[in-house]
Amino acid sequence: MSREWGVRGRILLGRWFAAVLLLAVVVATLGGYATYTAYESPGTTTEQRQVSSWEATGTYDVSARVSEPNPLYPVDTQLDDQPAYFLSISPVARGTFGFGYQATNGGDVDVTIQQTLVLRSVDTQQTENGEMTVEYWRLTEPLGTERAAGVSSGESVERSFERNISATADRMSTVSAQLGGTPGTTEMLIVSTVEFQGTVNGKEVDRTTTYRLPIEVGSTTYRPGSVAGENPDGSTTELVTRQRTYGPLYRIGGPVALLIGLVGVGALAYGRYDGRFAVSEAERAALEFESTREEFDDWITTARLPEAIRARPRVEVESLDGLVDTAIDVDARVFETPERDAFYVADDGLLYAYEPPTAGLDGMLGGDADSDTETDPDADGNGGDDAADGGRSPEINLDPDAGPDVDTDDDS
Repeated sequence: MSREWGVRGRILLGRWFAAVLLLAVVVATLGGYATYTAYESPGTTTEQRQVSSWEATGTYDVSARVSEPNPLYPVDTQLDDQPAYFLSISPVARGTFGFGYQATNGGDVDVTIQQTLVLRSVDTQQTENGEMTVEYWRLTEPLGTERAAGVSSGESVERSFERNISATADRMSTVSAQLGGTPGTTEMLIVSTVEFQGTVNGKEVDRTTTYRLPIEVGSTTYRPGSVAGENPDGSTTELVTRQRTYGPLYRIGGPVALLIGLVGVGALAYGRYDGRFAVSEAERAALEFESTREEFDDWITTARLPEAIRARPRVEVESLDGLVDTAIDVDARVFETPERDAFYVADDGLLYAYEPPTAGLDGMLGGDADSDTETDPDADGNGGDDAADGGRSPEINLDPDAGPDVDTDDDS
């Protein structure tokens, strides 16, 4: 069977030889291109590389001093970083806003911090473009200004503030009452506006940013909220040209494809030149016979005919399908010799016979019938002794005077 498929493969290869050769050439070409690109001419690529950077930060620290007697803390106790402070015992909040920056290559800048107390009433409304903050009223009060020149990387400029939160909350309540009630919510903010000018990492910088610290006031306590604001930053980049690198698809797949393609082209060329892909007419006929044999397998029985039947006048049939048609017409079986070298149909004193196009067909296509069966020395079926042991093929009695008993092995 393996040689039979080998013949079929050669037939297909002969039919599609040009396409297979073209495929091998394409594979070799692509492999050669990938290999050349990865190892001989990878080319260059240009990338941006960061050479320096800087970032500024602003932070608030809030504390309160106990000013009224109470059962928890002694008077003048400094309370730092508390989640909340009591209005009754520490109404005055003290805080410090600090601003600084870090730069990879240093800097020299002038910093100005303007601090303002903002009291306002705001509300959030939904619009077609999303949420919008509506401010109903606003009061502002300057808390002071801090200036510093020649500030270097890593240094900090600070501005302190102090405010009576209880009194400021009463002020917001008074404003709301005078307005007849205020929609939305009231807010207390410590706002620090920072101007940042100078040279950082060898480049001029001029930025302005704002940090807001909300003070949330309840009925008995107040607490600092989360700082809102944007930390300014910057970076310097340069263009860098480097050799391009490729992954395994080019570095490994390229040489492998090149080798496969070249071997394929060489093998195809040598096989065509040496005639290794040629298929003989005998092989084609043998394949055609095998296909017909498989098609009519249900009509064929393997058996050894008696000498009386083989001695009948023979009618030679040119093809197996013609012999099967004859069997259908006379309502008989097609018998195949165990050696697969002849097919017979017995009817009305005649023996219709068909011999395959080549003798020893199984040997040509890789079968093993010759090793498992004993060959009849009389090729035309008119003589020879059967095997005397248990390997003897069944003998069919088709003599009209011999009765109806038939001993067969039906392949179907």
